[in-house]
Amino acid sequence: MKKTSIFLFGSLILILLVTGCTTTGTYANLLNAQTVTIKNYIKENGIQVTNTLPAFNAWKSNEYCLTPTGLYYHLIQPGDTTIASDSISGGDQVVIRYLKISISNPPDTVANTWTTLNAPYPYIMTFRVSGAEPPAWQEAVSYMKYSGAEAQMIVPGMLGFSSEQTSIIPYIHVISILKLPSQN
Repeated sequence: MKKTSIFLFGSLILILLVTGCTTTGTYANLLNAQTVTIKNYIKENGIQVTNTLPAFNAWKSNEYCLTPTGLYYHLIQPGDTTIASDSISGGDQVVIRYLKISISNPPDTVANTWTTLNAPYPYIMTFRVSGAEPPAWQEAVSYMKYSGAEAQMIVPGMLGFSSEQTSIIPYIHVISILKLPSQN
């Protein structure tokens, strides 16, 4: 009986040591894998990374700004910068159409609300009020600033949807924004 108990206890300890020492699933390993994935994507796509936002009309086609949060941001279309009322500020309702694309090779569109054919109702968020949207979107809208703007981002897992935050999976997000008229 005593030998059986010692054998079972020893087996349990051995199993815990073996499964606890794997190198694939720790948080640190997932973060490192994400960093490698993003760096490979940047290299394979000839992306130039800067730490300062270029002017609205000065973005190069392969230029991304790495923000302090870790978001890689690229402005595709500045929107209508000539109409002051199209400027987005805190509390404004913003309609977002988006594509979510995997960084895998070849890339795969994971989510698509770009047109009403793909999703009859777009995502609506309140700017500067946290909701269910990825934190990257709030940050991107602060850089986009104008209705009609379009941007592409490399979104690390911690800035993505909640499912991406827990699994540490980076994606490409392409978003287009429109300011909803005020209800006042």
